[in-house]
Amino acid sequence: MTKAASPSVPAQGRLRRALAAFGAFLQAMESTSFDYSLDRIERLEREVARLQLEMREGREPGAVEARNTGAGAPGPRP
Repeated sequence: MTKAASPSVPAQGRLRRALAAFGAFLQAMESTSFDYSLDRIERLEREVARLQLEMREGREPGAVEARNTGAGAPGPRP
Protein backbone atom coordinates (compact mmCIF):
# COMPACT_ATOMS: atom_id res chain seq x y z
CA MET A 1 0.00 0.00 0.00
CA THR A 2 2.81 2.43 0.63
CA LYS A 3 4.01 2.03 -2.97
CA ALA A 4 0.64 3.26 -4.25
CA ALA A 5 0.77 6.41 -2.13
CA SER A 6 4.36 7.38 -2.94
CA PRO A 7 3.78 8.55 -6.58
CA SER A 8 1.37 11.23 -5.34
CA VAL A 9 4.01 12.82 -3.09
CA PRO A 10 6.17 14.13 -5.95
CA ALA A 11 3.03 15.47 -7.66
CA GLN A 12 2.18 17.42 -4.52
CA GLY A 13 5.73 18.80 -4.45
CA ARG A 14 5.43 19.97 -8.06
CA LEU A 15 2.13 21.67 -7.33
CA ARG A 16 3.59 23.48 -4.32
CA ARG A 17 6.62 24.61 -6.35
CA ALA A 18 4.36 25.82 -9.14
CA LEU A 19 2.18 27.76 -6.69
CA ALA A 20 5.26 29.23 -5.02
CA ALA A 21 6.66 30.28 -8.40
CA PHE A 22 3.35 31.85 -9.36
CA GLY A 23 3.20 33.71 -6.03
CA ALA A 24 6.74 35.00 -6.55
CA PHE A 25 5.80 36.12 -10.05
CA LEU A 26 2.82 38.07 -8.74
CA GLN A 27 4.93 39.75 -6.07
CA ALA A 28 7.59 40.66 -8.61
CA MET A 29 5.13 42.43 -10.88
CA GLU A 30 5.27 46.19 -10.61
CA SER A 31 2.09 48.06 -9.90
CA THR A 32 0.74 49.92 -12.90
CA SER A 33 -1.06 53.22 -13.18
CA PHE A 34 -4.27 51.20 -13.44
CA ASP A 35 -3.57 49.62 -10.03
CA TYR A 36 -2.85 53.07 -8.60
CA SER A 37 -6.14 54.41 -9.97
CA LEU A 38 -8.10 51.49 -8.53
CA ASP A 39 -6.49 52.02 -5.13
CA ARG A 40 -7.40 55.71 -5.16
CA ILE A 41 -10.98 54.95 -6.20
CA GLU A 42 -11.27 52.43 -3.38
CA ARG A 43 -10.01 54.98 -0.83
CA LEU A 44 -12.43 57.60 -2.14
CA GLU A 45 -15.34 55.18 -1.94
CA ARG A 46 -14.48 54.41 1.69
CA GLU A 47 -14.29 58.14 2.47
CA VAL A 48 -17.68 58.78 0.84
CA ALA A 49 -19.20 55.92 2.84
CA ARG A 50 -17.74 57.37 6.05
CA LEU A 51 -19.10 60.83 5.27
CA GLN A 52 -22.54 59.42 4.44
CA LEU A 53 -22.58 57.63 7.78
CA GLU A 54 -21.65 60.85 9.58
CA MET A 55 -24.44 62.71 7.80
CA ARG A 56 -26.99 60.02 8.73
CA GLU A 57 -25.87 60.20 12.34
CA GLY A 58 -26.12 64.00 12.23
CA ARG A 59 -29.74 63.86 11.05
CA GLU A 60 -30.88 61.87 14.07
CA PRO A 61 -32.90 64.02 16.52
CA GLY A 62 -30.73 63.04 19.51
CA ALA A 63 -27.57 64.17 17.74
CA VAL A 64 -28.92 67.69 17.16
CA GLU A 65 -29.92 68.09 20.81
CA ALA A 66 -26.51 66.89 21.96
CA ARG A 67 -24.82 69.51 19.79
CA ASN A 68 -27.06 72.33 21.03
CA THR A 69 -26.28 71.65 24.70
CA GLY A 70 -22.55 72.19 24.20
CA ALA A 71 -20.64 75.19 25.65
CA GLY A 72 -20.44 76.98 22.29
CA ALA A 73 -24.14 76.67 21.49
CA PRO A 74 -26.20 79.84 21.93
CA GLY A 75 -28.78 79.68 24.68
CA PRO A 76 -32.34 81.00 24.63
CA ARG A 77 -32.71 84.78 24.68
CA PRO A 78 -34.50 86.35 27.67
